[in-house]
Amino acid sequence: MIQVTSRERLLSIGLIVVLAAWGLYALAVRPARDRLRTLQRIIPEKQAQLRQLQTQSAEYTALRSELARRQAETTAPGSDFQLLPFLENLVERYKLTKHVVTMEPDARQSQPGYGAAVTIELHDISLKQLIDFLSAVQTSESAVRVGSLHIRKNPGNEALLDSTVGISGPSLSRPAVATHTAS
Repeated sequence: MIQVTSRERLLSIGLIVVLAAWGLYALAVRPARDRLRTLQRIIPEKQAQLRQLQTQSAEYTALRSELARRQAETTAPGSDFQLLPFLENLVERYKLTKHVVTMEPDARQSQPGYGAAVTIELHDISLKQLIDFLSAVQTSESAVRVGSLHIRKNPGNEALLDSTVGISGPSLSRPAVATHTAS
């Protein structure tokens, strides 16, 4: 057996203590300290994102309740909203009557949450006329939306367009059977 002097023993114990301290620092203290620094940097960012998300959530909830209120108003039993007369009025207001080839109810275009749909076929209109009409549909007080839009160049005049617009609205309180044909 090897004889170890007290000096060597103290040196060995000191070396073991230093290695243990270094190992504890390397495996526990430094990763924990680095993680704390990261958390101190990230937590304020995440809190700001949380406040922004809460604000957006409140806005979304308000918009959703407003949409539900408007849909309830237009589909209420006392409401006499009719999609076809509404669209005929818009067509007249935007002076598109002579451009309408057909305007008829279309059950295939019906959207979820919407009970009625109308397809309007327009010929010989300018892009500005189409945009103004579609903007009026989208910004109307009624719960009406454009479900489909097909635009083609007019074969007779390159400056004009032909368009087929599918518009969805709330359920009709009575069936509307009307076909509008322009001469």
